[in-house]
Parts: sequence; C-alpha cells; structure tokens
Amino acid sequence: MTAFAFPSDLIDPIKTRWKPVVEQGFALPGDRNLQILIETCYHASFRTIEQRAVQCVVAYAACANVPEGALRLSSPVVLTDSELVRLSPVTQHGQTVIGCDQLGGRLHVWGFFDYGHSWVQHSAGDPPGVPIQLADFPPDCLMITIERPGALTIYQGSTGLVQLRDGRITLPRDDLFQSMQNPLGRFFHQLIGDFVNSIQHEDSSASAEEDVGHRTLLNIYTTSLLAILKRIRVTRHGGSVVVSRIPLIERLAHVTYNVFEDAGLAGAFLAYITLDDSLREFDSDCGTVTELEKCRARLELHRTSRQLIRGISRISLLAAADGAVLLDDHLRIQGFGVRFPVLLPPGTTALDAQSDSEHLCDHWGLRHQSVFSICHKCEQAVGLIVSQDGDVKAVKAVDGQLMFWDGILD
Repeated sequence: MTAFAFPSDLIDPIKTRWKPVVEQGFALPGDRNLQILIETCYHASFRTIEQRAVQCVVAYAACANVPEGALRLSSPVVLTDSELVRLSPVTQHGQTVIGCDQLGGRLHVWGFFDYGHSWVQHSAGDPPGVPIQLADFPPDCLMITIERPGALTIYQGSTGLVQLRDGRITLPRDDLFQSMQNPLGRFFHQLIGDFVNSIQHEDSSASAEEDVGHRTLLNIYTTSLLAILKRIRVTRHGGSVVVSRIPLIERLAHVTYNVFEDAGLAGAFLAYITLDDSLREFDSDCGTVTELEKCRARLELHRTSRQLIRGISRISLLAAADGAVLLDDHLRIQGFGVRFPVLLPPGTTALDAQSDSEHLCDHWGLRHQSVFSICHKCEQAVGLIVSQDGDVKAVKAVDGQLMFWDGILD
C-alpha cells in the first residue's frame, strides 16, 4: 500500500482508550490491519465522486455481531480506498455503516448495517418522535467516520477515541457546552439553572427531580444549539447567533428585523421532556394504561418533536440575512439581521482557549469582529460564528478577556 502523509503514532492512543467488550464479540484488529484500516479511510477522505466529497462510516465488526437486518454481500470485497469511494454514495452518513472484517488475513467489506434512526435524529438535534431505545445507539465496535479531507474521528460505538485533523492527533474533549470546566459550560449551566428555577416558581406543584431535570434540559438545549449551527454550516453561507441572558439595549444591538412575541424553543424542550417521561411510564405500566392512551401520548410527542425541528430550522434560516440572529435565554428570537455597532478598542486581542495563544481581533472579518464586540461589551452573552468555509467557533468574554473556541462541531 502507498505510504500516505499520516501520523505514525495513531495506534497507541486508540489502544489506550479502547475498553474491552468481550461479551459482545467486538475487538480491535491487530496493529497491522488497524493501520491499514485507518490509512485506507484517510486516503479515501481526499477522494471525490462526481465532485462530491467522500463521507461515510466504516466499522470493524463481524456480521454476526451487528444489529439484525444487515445487508450482506454474497461475495465480500477487499477493503480499499477506491471501494469506499464507490460505496459512500449508497450510505446515509451518520446512520448506515459499511461493515468490514478480517477474512483470509485481509480486510474485506462484507456489507452494511444501520444503528437506529432515533439516535441519528437526537445527535443531529432533531428530537425523535419516540423515546430513544438501546438499539438506537451504535454497537461498541471500532467505527471510523470520514468527515472531510484529512479529517477522521475514531469511535468505540458512540464514544470518541481519537480525532485526526490536518495531520494532527487530538483526543476528543469534554462537551464544551456542558462541562463546568470552561466558561462556556458554566454559562449554559447557569442559564438552565435560571430556567429550572423560573419553572418551579411558576408551578409550585412541580415535583420532578431537580438534578435530572437540569441535566436533561441542558442536554436538549445545547444539542439544539449545535443543530442550528450544523444547519447553518450545511448552507455554506455562514452566519452568526448570539445568545444573551440579559436584554441588549439599542445602543449595543441594532435590530434590522424585530420579531413579535416569538415563543422560543425552551417551552418546547420542557414539553418534550415531560411527554417523553410520561410515555416511558406508560410503557412500563402493563395494567392501567390503555393502548389508546399510549397512542395519543406518542402522537403528542411526535408533534412536539416536529415543533422543535421547525424551530431549529427557522433560526438557522434567519442566519442567512446579513447580521446576527439574537436569541434570549429561552431561545426566543429577539430579532435577526442584528448589527453590533460598538467598536473594539484598538489592539484588542482574543485568547484561543485551547492553545492559550492570543490573536488580534482585526485578524478576522467583520462578522467575527461584530460578535467579538458584543461579547466584549456584554459578558452575559455568548456568540456563535459559522464561517463560509465551515469553521465554527464560540466566543465569550471572562473578566474583560475575550476568549474563543474553534472547531466546536468537530
């Protein structure tokens, strides 16, 4: 096989982070085949088919160990980058997996399998119409996602092991929006805490466990935000979204298009969680709940799910207008085409939170500088920027210091 521009020390971090799953029959291939598998995916990532980039997921797993319903080839084919290029269009990225295994000492593609549409919807920010089941999650085998040229993510099931970006190896990081170890995560934890408190204040009879409610709301809130950014990135026009915990005065935010009494997404989050919990209780109750009641609950859950999906889509589309989309803490649209006219002081820098390196803000274009300016002026706001080239970053100020996080969708 041709030697590729590929880091030679990728095997060890994968083996170090791999957790044995003997009971399910999944294991890592030997070092040689593991290297061949990753190099093949890496080389395929630079190929195109009819001017479309290759995107697919390859799993190392025996056909007998994957979910039922696999589509099996009568004659397995040798795994090569050319085969991945040919097979990529017949898969649905993020749902259909190309299965391969060692046959006769070489890696062969034996067929395809799916790992559940509900999990795909959830991970993409589209809440499923029915509660997520265990079968919706990927099996705990080695899975390699080809995302774009030179960009691979290697998983064990749904757990990230290693990322490869521009020839550099990185380890998957904690969820920036949910980890209390960084200012972004603390911002959203505080925001959800305020939301939970407002619910309890409005409804003194609320009896849900506060910790579980907080975690669930935080998950669906941040997942929906990420889904908005993904949808903006897909359109390739770029855009920016600013979430502010406090109202922004007109001097700080010039709103081109005001929105009248937008309901926002937070209410739908709560409705979805409540319906989901009720349906789970119905499914575990074999006596008093009728089948008709279960059907009505599933229908209502599906309606709420569609409402969330429409709301996510609406916000992402508004980002196509010049200027930012401004959201409040309940993800209610305050306006779009928003401009932030406050100029940054000359020489203002932004700190790369991952590398600790500082950069002059005028290094970026007007979209970035606009979001930097409002975050610098209002530390109760977080800015989210999608560049036309697909790069996505988050911005927040802490004690007067602007900080940014690159590659938040990677």
